[in-house]
Amino acid sequence: MIITLGRQHGSNGHDIARALAAQLGYNCYDKEIVDHAAENSNFSREIFNSYDEKRVSTYIVPTPHYIGMNEGFRLNMQIASAQFDSIRKLADEGNAIFVGRCADYVLRNRDDVVRVFIMADLPFRIQTIMKRKNLNEEQAKKLIREVDKDRSSYYKYYTDQIWGESENYDLCIDSSRIGVDGAVQVIQSYIEAMK
Repeated sequence: MIITLGRQHGSNGHDIARALAAQLGYNCYDKEIVDHAAENSNFSREIFNSYDEKRVSTYIVPTPHYIGMNEGFRLNMQIASAQFDSIRKLADEGNAIFVGRCADYVLRNRDDVVRVFIMADLPFRIQTIMKRKNLNEEQAKKLIREVDKDRSSYYKYYTDQIWGESENYDLCIDSSRIGVDGAVQVIQSYIEAMK
């Protein structure tokens, strides 16, 4: 069984994925996708971090020299392709949970995938980010907007679908209503009901 988990920033999606993986005995891949892609490509971890779930841009690369438009787009595609290859390879290794990075789309042709999206209301997300990052309310709100905009743009660019739209997922959960443990329980119940 493969579970893909998209998430709004501050919805505790990462915590839900880790808790679910521990409960089910699955591997959990979040930043590990980036690590795996870096290890199996010619690009550094820093380059992958610069592009990780970011809006497609032509001048984002942190290099001492100018990156032109064509080179920038080509690099965007190479980085995304390396991550998508890593997702496919890791999925072939057995039961796993993948956090973000278009995994739901990348693995769409498999029969063993459950696609989950974690959302939460904005006040909850603001409080979560304020605590996690030690930010004030305005800073947290700004960061949430930026990260969600990046994720949405990245998802749209590589999938031509709308990030967070319910028809792209099997299950959408509001973590601000039921918390991490409740979300884990709902996902487990859904998997059981499928059997």
